[in-house]
Amino acid sequence: EETLMIGLEGKTLQSARLTYRLLKEEDKSSLYALLNDASVTVPAGFLPAKSKEAFETFFSELTKYNTGIALLHHQQLIGYLHVNKYKTNQPEFSGKQCVGVGFVIGRAYQRQGFGTEALTYLTEYLLNRFDACFADHFQENLPSKRTIENSGYTHFEDYAMYFDGIKQEKNCASYVRRAQGVPSELGRAE
Repeated sequence: EETLMIGLEGKTLQSARLTYRLLKEEDKSSLYALLNDASVTVPAGFLPAKSKEAFETFFSELTKYNTGIALLHHQQLIGYLHVNKYKTNQPEFSGKQCVGVGFVIGRAYQRQGFGTEALTYLTEYLLNRFDACFADHFQENLPSKRTIENSGYTHFEDYAMYFDGIKQEKNCASYVRRAQGVPSELGRAE
């Protein structure tokens, strides 16, 4: 299977308040501190790492394909966004290059618009490379729902999925943003 390339190797991007680059080894201790709070990780579908070794494995998986993006505010790591291949059986996306984006913002930085700023900016970047971006949230996670909607995504579908990390089945909502010129099933460009 081919590796997902998001093209951020060696690059730094900048939005109004945030700087973006691939996660690096030097981010590990800051990320560990941010993710050591179940109220931050459980809404993203996983529990805080039980040990330093478990976190090492998590960090390795997050960074191994250069798809984990550091969100920096005044050079301080405040969260991350990760990009994965996204597969859907919907015919309108057949043969299209689609990615899913997930994001986690540390407790001290939530409710300040950083998630919306990061998701909006990085989605614009990704839509120059891919046909569509998907962002999903647990139905009860209203802050994530608002962030996704405020970033220009539209509701696509609902589904239920079992999350091993929290040992629960969750009802989820999936949202999509299409690249310019990629028609919706209504036959018009978004």
